[in-house]
Amino acid sequence: MNSEDCSVTENSSSHLERGQKVGQYNCPGLYKNPASSDRHVASCEDEWVAYQRKCYFFSTTTNSWALAQNSCSKDGATVAVIDSEKDLVFLKRHAGGQEHWIGLNKEANQTWKWANGKEFNNWFNLTGSERCVSLNNTAIATVDCEANLHWVCSKPSR
Repeated sequence: MNSEDCSVTENSSSHLERGQKVGQYNCPGLYKNPASSDRHVASCEDEWVAYQRKCYFFSTTTNSWALAQNSCSKDGATVAVIDSEKDLVFLKRHAGGQEHWIGLNKEANQTWKWANGKEFNNWFNLTGSERCVSLNNTAIATVDCEANLHWVCSKPSR
């Protein structure tokens, strides 16, 4: 495990013995100080990946952007909101070669907005004329919102 890949594995946080400090320094957003708590240190549910104080879910099925958002909403999340370059690098790496919906879209004649309602400040380049956005390990692109793609959900960690 390195500082940019803080995903929980069977040998990481889920099997820490009391008092161990494994991973505390290389993944500070994922681990709590073991001395402060005897309970489980992971902050996301099973099948969700913790990174930078957020939990991410990478779907194994495909759907339209709206149905992806509905699926995320059922888990108390939105289609992934990307707040930083680090988050973007993490998501691209985990998406691999498959396109995944992220939480950026726009209504006709409106500005780009994230799924949480915040306006997009153009901190990365968007090209194309479609109204929804996807990413994979090499690119971010606008895509027809009705296309069937995998998706990424995000929500704050507990």
